[in-house]
Amino acid sequence: MLLAVYTGCDVDYFDNPNAPQEPPTAALLNDNLKEMIDDLYDEWFSGRFTQVTMQYWTQTEYGDEDRYVFRESTRQTWQDFYTNLENLRKVLYFNTDEDTKAAAAASGPNVNQIATTRIVMAWIFNIMADTWGPVPYYSYGNDDPDFQALKIADVDEEILTPVYASQEKIYTDILNELSEAVAQMDESQDGFIRGDNLYSGDMTQWRKFANSLRLRVALKIMGVNSSLAQQHIDAALASGVFESNDDNASFGFEDNATNAAPMYVAYNVDNRKDFGLGFSFSQLLKGENIQDTLGNDITTNPFNGIVDPRLPVFAQPNDSGNYMGMPVVENSSEAATIKFESLPGDAVINIPNYSQELMEYAEVLFIQSELEGWDQTLYEQAVRASMEKWGVATADIDAYIAALPAASEETVLTQKFIALYMDPHTAWAEYRRTGYPQTLVMPNDHFSVTVESTGDTRNFFFVPLIPVDDLPSRMRYPQYERTLNEENRAAAVSTLSNGDAIDSKLWWDVD
Repeated sequence: MLLAVYTGCDVDYFDNPNAPQEPPTAALLNDNLKEMIDDLYDEWFSGRFTQVTMQYWTQTEYGDEDRYVFRESTRQTWQDFYTNLENLRKVLYFNTDEDTKAAAAASGPNVNQIATTRIVMAWIFNIMADTWGPVPYYSYGNDDPDFQALKIADVDEEILTPVYASQEKIYTDILNELSEAVAQMDESQDGFIRGDNLYSGDMTQWRKFANSLRLRVALKIMGVNSSLAQQHIDAALASGVFESNDDNASFGFEDNATNAAPMYVAYNVDNRKDFGLGFSFSQLLKGENIQDTLGNDITTNPFNGIVDPRLPVFAQPNDSGNYMGMPVVENSSEAATIKFESLPGDAVINIPNYSQELMEYAEVLFIQSELEGWDQTLYEQAVRASMEKWGVATADIDAYIAALPAASEETVLTQKFIALYMDPHTAWAEYRRTGYPQTLVMPNDHFSVTVESTGDTRNFFFVPLIPVDDLPSRMRYPQYERTLNEENRAAAVSTLSNGDAIDSKLWWDVD
């Protein structure tokens, strides 16, 4: 259940400066974790950015983002992320400052509040670095002079134009923050005694989440710093990672319109039915290849001929009772003429108290399978964990796994992509890291779609609005950074291979 929430602008931290009261650290954690999830997984940053980039969904009315022109409001989610981070920094401050930490302890032991908040902030900064590359960065445990973000209150030096830290420094410190958070926590005590909508103050669960997140981040940098990556992988596995779906970092929303899941709000409150299941994703789940306009296969589905039992969970049948994906089209006018697409499934858009995973057990098993040289048992366990999470019947899971081809780089990573449905930002990072899945329609592809209800075949051409031949490698910085922090923005842009462009590869993107 969500607690009463507050924003950083609305909270009165003290009734008067001479008589400090209990700092609202539980409310700050609860509010800003919820706000971050709303910001990341809403119809804008997720729906019109990473969901359509990874072709899980396609827009049914507007086609610009599907073809890589992302509106400024989406880029400006940057500001929302920093607002959430600043309010979380206040949790650290209240639990550290001698004048407030005793009162803050009413929400739980100081040390565990600090450890929990460091983990959440590491998760957020990983998202931001994955999106933009160099960004202004804050660290609780590292006083590197390049870490200048969030120095706007309660500090000796106020910095309104922070430098953008390098990607190498950011990812290295994220791993250190997660490691130190685990080392400092006291599992014999609760964490936040209220306001923790992920694990209800269970520090053992927070340890598993931190270590699992270390696996995700460490694996990503393996190609550029293998020794550091392996060091954190070994330590995380030794300390303990997710062991079942019960460990998933799952944020539960409420069964009402006010605190409902963001995609429920988009479809059922705001009535924005702007997305259909993506065509390439539907073909992958249906065990079919995509063909060009001459009938030649342009993708090779590693699960050809095998229908995924998650299909009726991930999508709704269309008006003809079929599961049909929405193709990427040449313009918004054409998109509005297509009426055969399936909507996303009831389980993801029509349940107000949907639970959003920040990370889940299946991903950890896929990572372990990769680390063990594409281990078959871990691969099968990962597929099973994903299907069980979505409520697929055991008999259907058994039949599907029995029909799967053996574990390999292609099969493991493509199944990982399927399992990351509704966590498209992680899937985007995985595509840039590995080049999988190879079942997507690529820029400048000609392809055909056969409408099952009529048997008609329609031809399409994926023309990106920006001249690229692959998926975006990053998002451009928000325009206002040119005005507010141009010198530091320009310095960061100079480190990118093609400047502030969507095809400038990130530091770890060496595939």
